[in-house]
Amino acid sequence: MNIIKIEEKLDSGVNIIFYDKDIYPLFNKLNEEYRCIYFNEPVPVKMRLIELIEKVSRSKRLSLRRLTISELREIFVRELAYERIIIMFNHFERLTKRSVEFYQFINSLQNVTFICSFKKNFKPEVYPFFKTFYLVNQDEYHQKNGKDEINVTYTMYLLLSCLCFIIYLKTATSLFMAFLLIGAAWFALIIFRTLIYVGGRV
Repeated sequence: MNIIKIEEKLDSGVNIIFYDKDIYPLFNKLNEEYRCIYFNEPVPVKMRLIELIEKVSRSKRLSLRRLTISELREIFVRELAYERIIIMFNHFERLTKRSVEFYQFINSLQNVTFICSFKKNFKPEVYPFFKTFYLVNQDEYHQKNGKDEINVTYTMYLLLSCLCFIIYLKTATSLFMAFLLIGAAWFALIIFRTLIYVGGRV
């Protein structure tokens, strides 16, 4: 992906992620036109947050180290105001459950965009955050990992529908068994279609 296409994605507010790439050279290119901050890795969160505040406020404050993450987060939001910033870091796979909660909060701010990279698989709790990114080199990722990501959405929908079918059989009257079975099957089908509609197609 060339720099022009990357800039187009950034201008649209899209988070970008690379597989097995060092994004520091990209930071050097983008830092000329955008306000960027680069971390080699995203943790520890408190240190990264202090660096973010210092970048946004353009000053170093030793007192920041005494504050909690919640207090630092409030300062960052206040200092950032409406200014646009691009947060860049390698080693996306090192995110933990606690750290990803912080980055998801930062991601909710409209004037913050992320560019990241990863080399290894990451924890399941990080996956919802990963889904907010555009994976630039998808072909390379699939080629090196040997297979596409396995989607279990429809299997889960089917299992939930079967469960609803069983619950329906347990709770419905047994007087008209034929109608009951048809009704239960129809009910399960409606649940299945509703879950597809609500969950969205992949």
